[in-house]
Amino acid sequence: MKKRRDFLGIVLLALGVILLLNAFHIFSFNIFFDGWWTLFLIIPAAVSMSRTGLTAGNAVLMVIGIGFLLTEQGWDFRGYIVPALFIVIGLVILFKKI
Repeated sequence: MKKRRDFLGIVLLALGVILLLNAFHIFSFNIFFDGWWTLFLIIPAAVSMSRTGLTAGNAVLMVIGIGFLLTEQGWDFRGYIVPALFIVIGLVILFKKI
């Protein structure tokens, strides 16, 4: 329960700093950036990783979400999907708790 509370505190602190910097016009922050919808893949994968550890399912979901985000930001990610998935699955196999 303490981990969840600490995480929430860090998220709220970061959000407050970002909004304050935006209010001072230090940088412009827009919640609807190109590819904002990819957060619907990335956030559940990150939450799953924090709860159950690194598994093949949440790692693949994270890679796919980040890949779509990079594509929306103008990077050509299509040629890197298969190698990235192999790397992630290999890492999961190596570091999975048995």
